[in-house]
Amino acid sequence: MKKNYALKTVCVATLLFFQMGYAQVGIGTTNPLSTLHVQGTMRITDTNNTTTTTKLTGTCDSGIVSDVKVGRNLSLVNNELSAADGDNSIYKVAAVKMLTPVSNFTFDNLDLQLNGVNAGVVVFRLYGSTQNFSIKGITGGTNGRHIILYNSSAVNMKMDHMLSSIAPNNIDTIGASTSTSGIGTVELVYDGSASKWIVIAIRD
Repeated sequence: MKKNYALKTVCVATLLFFQMGYAQVGIGTTNPLSTLHVQGTMRITDTNNTTTTTKLTGTCDSGIVSDVKVGRNLSLVNNELSAADGDNSIYKVAAVKMLTPVSNFTFDNLDLQLNGVNAGVVVFRLYGSTQNFSIKGITGGTNGRHIILYNSSAVNMKMDHMLSSIAPNNIDTIGASTSTSGIGTVELVYDGSASKWIVIAIRD
């Protein structure tokens, strides 16, 4: 019995060796079409995954497992998949404090963390301003990114036309400038091909 068991072990090991040598292994199929081809269901347990990811994994029509792109209407942040700014049914809001030490203070390349903690945020409530201010650049623009700046202070908020010190952060106001008369909103979308923000609406 021991010899027979040893013989079976050698045969199985030899079979696995030859299968690996062909660089294609099939489970549930005798005709593997990829390096590892599983015909049937698959379960993975006890992965002990303590890291986070920014990618999804799925299968194509042929059943090949690969990374799946997260479209611009979705965001995947810290393993949480959410509807992003392209979905008007969900408008996430973030508060941003705007310190204005002098009148008509200018914010160049304003960092709203659009590709960080505020990746899924649409409405930015700007608060804390005590004097009129202007914005002449916003960082983190990606094609189709839609944001609404809500000036919640009773001071004027002006968008400067194409004056950012970093060209891709420019704001195109379709004119010399545009501003709210006190509390109001400015709506912008990023044009990736032109590499600039476009003001599409303003409301007092």
